Amino acid sequence: MSCLPRHKGRCGGPGGDRGLYKSADSGKTWKSVLTISENTGVNDVIIDPSNPDVMYASAYQRRRHVWTMIDGGPESAIYKSTDAGANWNKLKSGLPTEEMGKIGLAISPTDPNLIYATIEAANKKGGIFRSRDRGATWEKRNDFDQGAMYYANLYVDPKNPDRIYVMNTFIQISDDGGKTPA
Repeated sequence: MSCLPRHKGRCGGPGGDRGLYKSADSGKTWKSVLTISENTGVNDVIIDPSNPDVMYASAYQRRRHVWTMIDGGPESAIYKSTDAGANWNKLKSGLPTEEMGKIGLAISPTDPNLIYATIEAANKKGGIFRSRDRGATWEKRNDFDQGAMYYANLYVDPKNPDRIYVMNTFIQISDDGGKTPA
């Protein structure tokens, strides 16, 4: 199984093949498995290392024009599938209720219950979030909202689930589960 997030379409307009696509034949054919709208694509996908049927995807509503950029909206969200992408549920508990922008996701390779998200959100409600129960509930760990258009990459240390790396112009490192970036 392969999954491919896509933002294809005109840069300044709606349309294209936005969403998440899945291939069951090594990429020969692709099927849409998560479509939000003509204005929203999927920018990050993570798979549970202990169960490949469990997947998380972040949707990013955006539109770039010559004169402005719409960077987020009500369609930006985190989704979870427990059946290899056949069905998706929007995760909400503990996540910002404000409009969100780009969202980066990471899952701990040593503790798949532990998921991190770097979330861009309106009214300073973004930051680093963590779930200890496979995405059912989330807690905000800090206010570090990097304006994530280019920098929503997040990684969990392969041995220490409390050590995370947030890619930015400079790498931010936290050794306490995102509570304090260094």
